[in-house]
Amino acid sequence: WRERTFSRGVSNGAKAAQKVAVVGNCQSFGYAFALKLFEPALVVDRYPLVAPGLTDLKTLRAALADYDLVFSQDFGPRILRDNATSEALFADLPGVIRLPTINFYGFHPDTIHLLDPTKGNRFILGPAGVYHSAFALFGHLAGFSIDQTEALFTHEAFDFVGYLDVWPSAVEEVLRAGQSVGMKLDGAIARWARGRAFMYTPTHPRPQVLFDIARLAMDKAGLKAQPLDTDDYAVDDLSRDHILPVYPPLAEHYGLRGSTVLKLAHYSFSKGVGEMMALKDFIARSFAHYGERTREQLVHERVDQWLGDAETKRALALLSAEELKRRALAR
Repeated sequence: WRERTFSRGVSNGAKAAQKVAVVGNCQSFGYAFALKLFEPALVVDRYPLVAPGLTDLKTLRAALADYDLVFSQDFGPRILRDNATSEALFADLPGVIRLPTINFYGFHPDTIHLLDPTKGNRFILGPAGVYHSAFALFGHLAGFSIDQTEALFTHEAFDFVGYLDVWPSAVEEVLRAGQSVGMKLDGAIARWARGRAFMYTPTHPRPQVLFDIARLAMDKAGLKAQPLDTDDYAVDDLSRDHILPVYPPLAEHYGLRGSTVLKLAHYSFSKGVGEMMALKDFIARSFAHYGERTREQLVHERVDQWLGDAETKRALALLSAEELKRRALAR
């Protein structure tokens, strides 16, 4: 009875559970969770590659050789110790089922990343981690006050810099990501966009996005996904990280409810519940961070173009002044 009760071996002709590995970035937990949810009999392990580490291609390849199925997102150099990329892994393991990395700026067009050219293009961290505001950086470098910078978050300013027109190009980026791994995501995007933003940040999707793509990947692998309501099981690892608002001018343009509250990353289970920031506080903290940097460190193509074009700089200053005047008259 002990063997019958406690043995993990396979007996009576039962089929051994398939072992599945999921390799990828911060989105890989959602993919791995979805695979396990849709087929509970799978043994699913995740191999996160989210930052430069000590693993090299040989070690990763050896670890993955023991799995029946390997799903993987693409990754570039500077992730593995030997700078090998996903192309090298796929060449060694031709049966890998590729998963797309979903980046979508349609809800957060003002969000930018800053890379420090004086330190090997390492990410510059601000009050919201790697997520910065182009308007905040512009305001700081242009000599705007915090109030003047906050006054740029209007329909008129968003329209002037093109933020209200980013949707088509953002959709195209997702479609290309799907096509690169042999998946058609046209219908999925329309479904995800019903009623609310389907991204927490430009690089962090809501669970439904990863659930739907995992179903497509399972189909490619010959696995059957059990029918169920994924909302009942939506364990959401990415929601513990930063959540950026869809600012009101853009939200109104899309017919959504907007916000100016940023949620900061909070991973620990403790007495506190984490920290939130209003837009004005985010700008103020960003200014404080930028004040500790040199101009040579604070570079971004879009912002530098705004600063380098006298007409653009003058127009943004005028739009800010008009908004501040409107607010003063409304008091």
